[in-house]
Amino acid sequence: MNMGKKKVAILLPWLKMGGTNKVALRFIRQLVDFSDVTLILSQNIGELRSEVPDGVNIIIDEMKPFKEIFQEDIKKFKVIHIIKDLIYYARVKMGKDSIDNYKYLVGRHGFISNDSFDCAISYHGQSPERLLNLIYRVNADKKVAWIHGKISFTQDECLRMEKYYRRLDHFYFVSGPTMEAFIEKINVNPAKCTVYYNPLDKNEILQMSDDSMDLEFNKNVINILTVGRISSEKGQDMVPAITRRLLDNGFNICWYLIGDGGMRPEIEKLIVKYNVQNNVILLGTKTNPYCFMKNCDIYVQPSYTEGYSTTICEAAILGKAIIGTSPSGGIKDQITDGNDGLIVDATINSLTNAVMKLIENEELRHTFERNIIKKNFSGDGEIKKFISFLNTDG
Repeated sequence: MNMGKKKVAILLPWLKMGGTNKVALRFIRQLVDFSDVTLILSQNIGELRSEVPDGVNIIIDEMKPFKEIFQEDIKKFKVIHIIKDLIYYARVKMGKDSIDNYKYLVGRHGFISNDSFDCAISYHGQSPERLLNLIYRVNADKKVAWIHGKISFTQDECLRMEKYYRRLDHFYFVSGPTMEAFIEKINVNPAKCTVYYNPLDKNEILQMSDDSMDLEFNKNVINILTVGRISSEKGQDMVPAITRRLLDNGFNICWYLIGDGGMRPEIEKLIVKYNVQNNVILLGTKTNPYCFMKNCDIYVQPSYTEGYSTTICEAAILGKAIIGTSPSGGIKDQITDGNDGLIVDATINSLTNAVMKLIENEELRHTFERNIIKKNFSGDGEIKKFISFLNTDG
């Protein structure tokens, strides 16, 4: 490592395709110009592994499963540990596997690295697992959580998380509304909180958008696109019903979903239920979604919750007419409703009406395209916020 540079550790669960992981890698690509970076992964899996910049040290920290720890304690007859193991397991079986209980499992592991870092970051800052590993298993002068979305914990869980969060030195939030919502639930010092917009490589997005798609869009229909992990908070479960309503109202559309996730089987059932097999197309994970974005007519992010949508930024860079949802607080930092896109309720009715509006009013669609492309979504200069924090004493 370069002795003149600060040393920064970044904790991620893995490098599977996903918005937060992609943004983390963009952040790392900027950070390596200023710091020696170590990436700590809980699992050595993911399509994005090849995108880790040269020179970044990678540590795979696969924690021992509880069963293995318990068997070792039995074998070595560690009575005190056996008792604590049984208490931990009993709480799990009773559904009380809270962050305080998980702390015991974390405590049974040593430091992740012998290195001492100037700063360590839990980049999935809402993850209790990453937070506890950051606090107890990484030796760093400064410890940071990066918050990417709405806190979904119960009031009791927030109180339990709060005592750990308060041990951190700083928090970065992907949008103003995300920061405000966090501070409402978690009592931390606002002076330790900074909005940091996600970095994007505009040139890379524009260049990749020129690649050929592995399928052809039908130019005789309106092609709608949604990109994101297929999960409960992302709202793809509304797409089959919306598509059915659009078709029944005489709108000839095809809606493509890029991404994968645990909700995919449910989406597949809904596609059959609403008889839209030819109109809702699941494309799975794509390492290059930008060529699809460039060629779609409307980009829709139907999320029930979203901190700051990376895919909206990417669609904006490509000059798309965009529909976002109002519960997704960070989207208000990205789109000016009625000027360069639409922000509507995360409901089937509201999204259906918004799509109809943009299909029927082609001029409005083109106005949004012209206006959104003028905005700066590259996050230029944001890295200076972190470097300033990194270089500040105390």
